[in-house]
Amino acid sequence: MVTATATARVLETQDVDSLLSVLRINGGVVIRPRQAEIVPIDAQHLTVREKEVLALVAEGFSNKLIAAQLGISERTVKNHLTYIMIKLRASDRTHAVVTAVRLGWLAI
Repeated sequence: MVTATATARVLETQDVDSLLSVLRINGGVVIRPRQAEIVPIDAQHLTVREKEVLALVAEGFSNKLIAAQLGISERTVKNHLTYIMIKLRASDRTHAVVTAVRLGWLAI
């Protein structure tokens, strides 16, 4: 739980403008936390195996079929997919494939 005193200390040490974004839309004012810088996604951060798994996902393979194709367990496929989605900032496997296609890593 953040107390008012702790919040005041943070505001004393940081510039408020660096924390908040103020938008004026249709005569109204929207104040929200400033978003962090967007770091570009780098294909080099995907391992060879993760790229193989992603390619098979793009082909429509289930986790079970991917596991059989690559000779690994379904749990390992799920782990690879978790890391792929984290690295690509994807919310699900479809989003991961779409992101990879948009970046030119996969052709479907």
